[in-house]
Amino acid sequence: MTVTLNLPPEKEAAFKAEAQARGLSLEQWMLEVADQHVQPVSIAHLQKTNPQEWARQFRAWADSHDPNTPVLSDEAMSRESIYPDLT
Repeated sequence: MTVTLNLPPEKEAAFKAEAQARGLSLEQWMLEVADQHVQPVSIAHLQKTNPQEWARQFRAWADSHDPNTPVLSDEAMSRESIYPDLT
């Protein structure tokens, strides 16, 4: 399928810069962005992905998260904190 977008020049430049920063063509980056908004039916597609592509997709996913998100304390991550009835 072919989709044509009529973007203002400043948006086009911003999208191209984002794609280039990720080492992707604009088309590759736009496909990646679109894929982030579609839930896969299953994880079977991961079994067909080569390890390098999987790692690239994983890094893209990890990079899409805010690096300033506060980290939970060790106590909050403890098994006892998650399952208080098991102590």
